[in-house]
Amino acid sequence: MRARTFLGALLLVGLAVSTVTGQPATRRATTITAIRAYSGYYHQQTVMVLGEIKGTGDRITIGTDEGAIGLIARDAPREGRVEARGQLLDVGRMSPDDPRLIPFNLLDRVRTTYQERWPKPGEEIVLLLSGTVPPPAAANATTPPLRAVAMDPLRFEGQRVTITGQFRGRNLFGDSPEAPSQNRYQFVLRSGDAAIWVMGLEPKGKGFNFDPARRLDSGRWVHVQGTVHSAKGVTWLDGTSIELAPTPEDTTEVVIDLPPPPPVEILFTAPSAGETDVRSTERIRMQLSRDLNPETLKGRVKLTYVSAQGDTGGATEIEFTTNYVRENRALEIRPVAPLERFRGVRLDVAEGVKGTDGGPMAPFTLTFTVGGS
Repeated sequence: MRARTFLGALLLVGLAVSTVTGQPATRRATTITAIRAYSGYYHQQTVMVLGEIKGTGDRITIGTDEGAIGLIARDAPREGRVEARGQLLDVGRMSPDDPRLIPFNLLDRVRTTYQERWPKPGEEIVLLLSGTVPPPAAANATTPPLRAVAMDPLRFEGQRVTITGQFRGRNLFGDSPEAPSQNRYQFVLRSGDAAIWVMGLEPKGKGFNFDPARRLDSGRWVHVQGTVHSAKGVTWLDGTSIELAPTPEDTTEVVIDLPPPPPVEILFTAPSAGETDVRSTERIRMQLSRDLNPETLKGRVKLTYVSAQGDTGGATEIEFTTNYVRENRALEIRPVAPLERFRGVRLDVAEGVKGTDGGPMAPFTLTFTVGGS
């Protein structure tokens, strides 16, 4: 069934390559079917998929006969079959107050489409498109690259092939979301950014005897012969033979140019801009859209008294401390002494303040006037 989607060609301000867990980004060559079946596994990961781009305006999708997902693109891509690359988001796994929804204006679109409820996990999946390339050239039918089989398994369904890859044990490195079934002999092969399972074949041969439960045995390159199968988003070989192989010169790993991380935006301040009769003991509070790196504040925040016209020439600097509350994404600027009554105050945040993922905060200025209390 084709996935319902509400997202189209938005201006990307970018998203960080790393996930919020801080773990290194992983590229995964996969299928639309696998993403739809295991959206939690691929959520926030960089993926490459083959599919047909269709639609215009706010309803651009990429998909196959088995399903589709929405695209968010800087420029509307041309329709047709492509290899698309970008970061995958399962919107239903994000909370409505997730600040990552703000730069992309996703929150309003979710509420418009789903009315009084939030989408369930797996219900609204989108790809933040970083680029497309033509689909790979036709591969050798009997010795295809592992990546070709992983990204287009239906093309090789039921065929007997020989594949070269690294032995990765019984999914010891999380290369696949799930095994196709339980089997006494099962292990993962990986090459570059793609992985598939091998079933029913003992990883043993001339000069080697690998233990699928030991990481120590992983990393060796092997040739595996078997028949290709795919179901419910998982691809595997029913293996018939295995032998050691030399390390290939080209493992077809793909380098992706992802857009930069989104900026840190100031959602509101207290006092507000231009406010008068502000208390002399007031602390300046700034609510931010994304996590801030407090270290980048050093030397970039300035608090001064200003004239009625807001000029800072010859103005007196105000001593202050800063405090960032990560749980609330709130930044506090606290004057060391009470502010002078009936004086104009100006806060300047210079360029160079960044979020935890490197997303920039634009230079910012706030002015207000202190009252008599």
